[in-house]
Amino acid sequence: MVKNKFCQNSGQSTIEFLMTFTAAVGFIFVFLKMALNYTDGYMVHHATFLAARSYLVTDADRDDIDEGDRLAKTTAERVFNSYLPDGLIKGVTGGDLKENSPNPTTTKFRAFVGLYIEYAQRFSIGFVGGKSNVNFRSEAFLGREPSRSESKQQVCAAIKSLGLSRCDVHVTLEDNGG
Repeated sequence: MVKNKFCQNSGQSTIEFLMTFTAAVGFIFVFLKMALNYTDGYMVHHATFLAARSYLVTDADRDDIDEGDRLAKTTAERVFNSYLPDGLIKGVTGGDLKENSPNPTTTKFRAFVGLYIEYAQRFSIGFVGGKSNVNFRSEAFLGREPSRSESKQQVCAAIKSLGLSRCDVHVTLEDNGG
């Protein structure tokens, strides 16, 4: 075998190893951060779902629908913060919860009633995959029964439509289950 002093390949395998090792470690970090984003998303969604359930079942039995909705929103934020404490996931706090209120006096008709939260997290660990944020949204829209005050207002409106002038006394709607 003839040795050529201009063509020495003694470091080629080391360079190839370093390049493939760097690429492999980079992929591992990207997929690890993606897995953490998915896990954070599941945690936020679970907290949003539980907060939406408490929002939808909180019935203040008040004549003022707005006051009842405020109480429901406060209760939902408390539940959200109990399942997802502040600081557990960066950028997500219970104060960021937004609602699709069923109240027809303050909002247009809403086909979906419940809560949602929008937050942003980094896509990847800084040196691999970029430093840009990914926007996430967790929604929990459930069916809702009307509250007592909403039922009272609807029954009162029905009584007035029949030509009866008074419905300021306690109004009930009886259902025999049939």
